[in-house]
Amino acid sequence: MTKKQNSNDEKKRLDWHSGFEGGLMLSLRHYVQDLQIEREHPLSSEPLRIDFLVIKKRPEVLINNAIGREFKTYNLIEYKNPNDELNIDVLWKVIGYACLYKSFGKSVDAIKSEEITVTILRASKPVGLFKYLDFKGIVTEKTSPGVYRIDGIVMMPINIVVISELQDGELKALSVMRPGADIDTVRQFIDEAQTFTEPGDKRFADAVLEISATVNEKLYERLRGDDRMCEALRKIMAEDLQDAENRGVEQGIEQGLEQGIEQGIEQGIDIFIEDKLEDNVPEDKIIERVEIRFKVSREKATEYVKRCQESFVAGVS
Repeated sequence: MTKKQNSNDEKKRLDWHSGFEGGLMLSLRHYVQDLQIEREHPLSSEPLRIDFLVIKKRPEVLINNAIGREFKTYNLIEYKNPNDELNIDVLWKVIGYACLYKSFGKSVDAIKSEEITVTILRASKPVGLFKYLDFKGIVTEKTSPGVYRIDGIVMMPINIVVISELQDGELKALSVMRPGADIDTVRQFIDEAQTFTEPGDKRFADAVLEISATVNEKLYERLRGDDRMCEALRKIMAEDLQDAENRGVEQGIEQGLEQGIEQGIEQGIDIFIEDKLEDNVPEDKIIERVEIRFKVSREKATEYVKRCQESFVAGVS
């Protein structure tokens, strides 16, 4: 297998939607009390799901950023990672999701069509789709940097958000996940992430940074040469590390004091690695994270990962 094929396979394995969940949650974190956000909301009894459903609990609340400014009561969000197509058929499929969601109300017209919005996010502009819409006489209007409203297909608002064009400071968590991210934006996001205090925010930041670092390796190599940035990344990821350690320590303490704590820390490392294996994170990335987070040698980190891989494969076979 060639290096290029390996790179393509790695990109396919990335858990883009967990990264996007982190980016979306951080982008809307100032409004979390007024929103109900459901990941992979089922549209029917069949396995048909929209990526995110965002329900405004109070109609008067204004989401003051580029993706939420036009939110109504029921807002369907579809995320397309850089490897996904966004063509006319994909657009109609997402519109179909919205139509199904409207039709599944508890009573006739319980969900008003005028209270539904559709938002599709993608790293780069879908030039082919926009050309096709123009050819068909369907109006595409740029309402703000990176946000394009489509009028004339259905009565509900449809917005295409081009992440690479966004200039909204509240949406850095989305901007840093695209290949070719701007290094200043990444630095700003890392600085901002250090200030997060709400439960879960650091976990979402970790998910965002995992995607960002994987698709922008050279950029993060430059950041590792910056002691302040390197230390900032350690602090941001410390919450996940502590959770893994605590889970292991709690199990280990049951086995007895000092020995239990030592075993517990190892169990914490194992749990951390197993979580990454389940998310299909590449082996070299897991080794690097274990080395940094648990302050062990490269050799020891490799030993931990190899051991967990063997038990993980045995467990799923």
